[in-house]
Amino acid sequence: MSKIKIAVLTGIGAVSLGSLIWAFAPGAGAGSPADSAAAVSATTAQAQTGTQAPVPQRHQVTLWTPRTQPLPPFWAPLLPTIQLSTTAWTPIGPTPLNSATASGNVSGRLTGIAAHPTDVNTIYVAPAGGGVWKTTNSGTNWSPLTDMQSTLSMGAVAIARSNPLVIYAGTGEANNGADSNFGRGILVSTNGGGSFTLNTGPGGVFNTDRMTCSRIAVNPTNANIAYAAMANEGINGVFTSGITGVYKTTDGGSTWTNVTMANGKDSDHPWSDVVVDPNTSSIVYAAVGYTSGTANNGVYKSTDSGATWTLLNAPHAPVGASFGRISVAISKANSANVLYIAAHDPMTNGLGRFVRSDNAGGTFTDLTAGTPNYMGQQGWYDQTLLVDPTSSAIVYAFGAARTDSMLRSTNSGANWTDISNTDVAVEPHADHHGVDFDANGKLLDGDDGGIYRLDDPTVPSWSNLNGDLNTIQFVGIGLHPTNPNIVIGGSQDNGIELYMGTPLWTETEGGDGGLATFSPTNPIRAYHQIPVASFGVNFFRRSDDGGVTWVTKTSSIVVDENVQNFYAPFAVYPGDGNRVLYGTNRVWETTNAGDRWTPISPVLNPSPTPTGSFVDTVAIAPSDANTIYASTGGSSALTSRVFVTTNHGTTWPERDLPPDSGRVNEIQVDPSNAQIAYAVVNRFSTAGHVFRTTNGGTLWTNISGTGGGALPNLPVWSIQIDNSTSPSTLYIGAEDGVYTSTDLGVSWSRLGTGLTNAQVFQVAFNGSLHILGAATHGRGAWEIQTAGPTATPTATPTASPTPTATATPMATATPTPAATVTPRSVPSPRPHPTLPPHP
Repeated sequence: MSKIKIAVLTGIGAVSLGSLIWAFAPGAGAGSPADSAAAVSATTAQAQTGTQAPVPQRHQVTLWTPRTQPLPPFWAPLLPTIQLSTTAWTPIGPTPLNSATASGNVSGRLTGIAAHPTDVNTIYVAPAGGGVWKTTNSGTNWSPLTDMQSTLSMGAVAIARSNPLVIYAGTGEANNGADSNFGRGILVSTNGGGSFTLNTGPGGVFNTDRMTCSRIAVNPTNANIAYAAMANEGINGVFTSGITGVYKTTDGGSTWTNVTMANGKDSDHPWSDVVVDPNTSSIVYAAVGYTSGTANNGVYKSTDSGATWTLLNAPHAPVGASFGRISVAISKANSANVLYIAAHDPMTNGLGRFVRSDNAGGTFTDLTAGTPNYMGQQGWYDQTLLVDPTSSAIVYAFGAARTDSMLRSTNSGANWTDISNTDVAVEPHADHHGVDFDANGKLLDGDDGGIYRLDDPTVPSWSNLNGDLNTIQFVGIGLHPTNPNIVIGGSQDNGIELYMGTPLWTETEGGDGGLATFSPTNPIRAYHQIPVASFGVNFFRRSDDGGVTWVTKTSSIVVDENVQNFYAPFAVYPGDGNRVLYGTNRVWETTNAGDRWTPISPVLNPSPTPTGSFVDTVAIAPSDANTIYASTGGSSALTSRVFVTTNHGTTWPERDLPPDSGRVNEIQVDPSNAQIAYAVVNRFSTAGHVFRTTNGGTLWTNISGTGGGALPNLPVWSIQIDNSTSPSTLYIGAEDGVYTSTDLGVSWSRLGTGLTNAQVFQVAFNGSLHILGAATHGRGAWEIQTAGPTATPTATPTASPTPTATATPMATATPTPAATVTPRSVPSPRPHPTLPPHP
């Protein structure tokens, strides 16, 4: 099953431009905000308050191709295969995920690779959301090294070739995607990954401003000297000015100095790359690579170990606002002066310029015309560039997906061979971010499916090195209603997958996987959402064989194809698994499992654009089918507007959280009282992260705890309610794990032991089986038992595959007109917060 990615900028309004989809917030250009003093002031204030500035978000996309062959049989035992603990979390995989394609077993996105210079068996990788991992047997087995660090969001990893025990790892992903998370600093190990120390930079800037790391380059002869290209556009980062640049350490990472800012170079925009000349360590090259283009974009050279820097601006060099993200590669062979530079075009998001210099940047040969567009439409997100260590004429340029996405030249870039779409036994996954050579000189590719080794570039032939990596980036999971051995999940880059009691999960749908769940009243029925950009009109799918095969169920809802979040929300009614609500810019309902849909709300937030701000979450009251909560704002919003209906959509009064409380990512309603609901906020906020109402949203109270029982000021993504206890027990999925409260939010504590500090995008709860599941965005899925021994499940049909039906677009029907809103005590519509321009 082939995959390809395109760019999506998530936000409030959306414009479809063929296969390229952009969305943008009012008051901001499509990914190209202008400079302004006001923005600098705003972001400075946000840095002081611990909140984050809004960053326009592009969303990387994996396009979906329907399966043409049925999957092998799926069998799940009825009795638990793993005895869960009530005190410790149990990882359930995927370790890794069987993609059932030529990509083989896949893991989550890798942002960096660092191979041991003399030991071919030892490799370090930096998964985007999974911390640092190490193998000592060429990828058969992997060990996580940083699970308990303050963040597992990674941008880069590097090894000191003069002392391979020294490892540098930059936290915070600088790939500019909508899930490229903020960082906390640079990790350093001096014992081969046995332990790491986090350094937060001068004055703690890496941490307080939540910076990201594009790349780290270590001096080839001195392990204490390293350079880090730092950026400022991570999700939930502060996005302030005067902090970016190339930071240098001369004491093994204990202290760092911004050497480019000290020399008067750009400190407002992301630095996208840095390399050290392996033959002359005093020569360093680094790039300003702001994806939307800026006058300062270009490659800068230092010949005095970073003290001074000069822009390489000879003819053909990529310089200025016409170019975006930039990559640099230099030969490790004896041709020390050979330099390659690649830049993406902010207008097309493809390849904008490819050049070679044979005299260390003095002059350039323009190779763009003869270089295939390996970046596709995602040059802002995935591009790598590396020169073979044995010859300056052999160069590799990897980017997006499918044909021409992985290029090799043996004549200095004059001609290229496509080594991507090979149709052989093993093919690397789409979207390439990290690259290195192992000790035998074989190329290692880090992509959105993990790590692959190029064994023979002339065939070409590849090996899958994913072993037992457990780094899938879940968006959500659903627990089976009766069988503890079955879990369904949706993951970024790797589709929809099933757990059947063993750590090796199986992917049953490709593309990007969104929320997925089972019908609570029909165990063999399941639903999942997938982005329009991945699946087109097939954005909501149903399975009637336990999640093995799927059919499209969008019917009349397809009219809202382009007015919904990348990952749009849906909710299934606990009392009737055929009743589903789906959020676009309004709320839709089906009572027959998706066969027909009816809008039960108007556009809920029709300002400042007619299409409104998209629905972020929708929640049904289990005790009252007429009561529904919905929040709006869109994926990039800083705040939300909350609407509640108690009469099945006839009216939708606005019931907002307190001012400055942040964007609501999820709402859950108390199982026995429709007037009681909980909302969680996934932004940094001093106003709280968990809120409770006891009167249907008229008043929301911050229940984020106080004193020693207060939650940390971190985004919260999900919440579940267990009302079998008195008072109800609350569980939340937060930026760094799962927390629980047994006193309705007066105090909170971490739940269980053993769970890593990864982002928990969703918690799922099965009250009858007493199981809580945690879907992390980078460290797979985990479970814990919340009460006594799990009951023996009742009759649970085992999923059995049938030939997969190829999805076809559903006929578009004119939707039923929404009821006219006549809300009670609804304030006048207010403008949605606009995104300030880039500082």
